[in-house]
Amino acid sequence: MNALLDSAPLGVAVRISGIDWTAMSDDEGRRLREFGLMEGVEITPLHRGSIFSRDPLALSVGRMRVIIRARQAAMIAVEAIGSEPALS
Repeated sequence: MNALLDSAPLGVAVRISGIDWTAMSDDEGRRLREFGLMEGVEITPLHRGSIFSRDPLALSVGRMRVIIRARQAAMIAVEAIGSEPALS
């Protein structure tokens, strides 16, 4: 699975494979880094704000719970954990 975080299934751990830092403001980028959201980090999308909206998105990052906007989640590419190719 290679997808964007805003469409990742809830309750399933994923790994951040890339972040489009150029698509966000410096303040947004700094905030995400302070939360520990960087390439290679494992996260779990927990729940969304409401039934009718995808905003905000609650995440588990290590032992923390973090809330980000759906717009920010759309800038974060994720992959399934364990999706690395097997060594022959």
